Amino acid sequence: MIFRFFLFLLTFSIQASIASSLTPALQKLDQYILQQIQQKKVIGCTVAVVEGNNIIFMKAYGVKKKGQKDPIDLNTSFQLGSASKPIAATLIALLNKEGLINLDAPITPFYPHLKSRTTLRHVLTHTTGFKRKGWNNKIESGVLRSQLLKDIKTAEQDEPGFEFDYHNVVYSLMEGVVEGTQNQKMETLLQRKLLTPLGMNQTTIGYEDFVNQPNCAWPHQFTKKGALYPSKSYSRFYHAAVFTAAGINSNIQDMATFLKLQLVGVPGFLSVEDLKTFHEPKVEAKDALMSLRKKIRGNVQSYYGMGWRIADAPKKRIVYHGGFLKGFCNFVAFLPSRNLGIVILNNSEGGFASKTSLMFLNDWVE
Repeated sequence: MIFRFFLFLLTFSIQASIASSLTPALQKLDQYILQQIQQKKVIGCTVAVVEGNNIIFMKAYGVKKKGQKDPIDLNTSFQLGSASKPIAATLIALLNKEGLINLDAPITPFYPHLKSRTTLRHVLTHTTGFKRKGWNNKIESGVLRSQLLKDIKTAEQDEPGFEFDYHNVVYSLMEGVVEGTQNQKMETLLQRKLLTPLGMNQTTIGYEDFVNQPNCAWPHQFTKKGALYPSKSYSRFYHAAVFTAAGINSNIQDMATFLKLQLVGVPGFLSVEDLKTFHEPKVEAKDALMSLRKKIRGNVQSYYGMGWRIADAPKKRIVYHGGFLKGFCNFVAFLPSRNLGIVILNNSEGGFASKTSLMFLNDWVE
């Protein structure tokens, strides 16, 4: 039923896109992306702009792999990196709405070594009291998840609830909480309760399901001289170790569906009110300030909600999350006040996806 609802909206959206009042901003967006492709600053990308229930712009650009002619299309899948976090957080929002999980209950029944006050809310807001330094290096060197969880037991933990420190391994602790309360694997639950009902049938979890798809973009990195070249391989360690933090894969059509859910909800499934608390600031997040101040004019403040980042610009609040994974840089962002959002999936390293999204929402949209 929910999938049919979204299928109707997709059909209606394509028809409605012709009459959008945002045509000038969309034209700027299209022209800018074409320019970046032509200047070889980007190998390829897909873009969707959603206004309320309507997909008002959706387009694919460039190629899957430099030196080849195979074009990216609307079904091409990308490794999302940390743009996986909002998807995992949305499952938590659904379980919370259904009364199946308590954001503020101690999670020590599942992780007895944690400080007694540690909750799922702390995990989702990166305020557990664990420091992130060195942990991504462990993931990238191929340390198994089982060992990472053992290492957390002996890691120093400050009192939770005070300091923000963005931590992929600790964010993934939600998996043990969900599995312990729901008696199902996190992957199964995410598929059954969120992805399948929404019709996000091309969204996959982990490395194997991604590479076994016939239509995947290839990642590209920069040489020391600033030229993009194909990576030797896909990233796989984040998928194996912390998939809820950085191991989900998707295409632009599924991500547009996901963005619509965040903007307007789905009757009988998740409402805007159910999601609102996840979109609101919970803690100051200074780690993103330098990047934001290069891309947003005027005074900007940076926060983290639950699985989402928030940028408070002079006249607009932008809820967003980026996703960087060797050779992929993605961005999903929206204006709650306008029910307007953008997703860019990009198979090149660099700040293109975030810069373009923020220019669109903050500068080109009146």
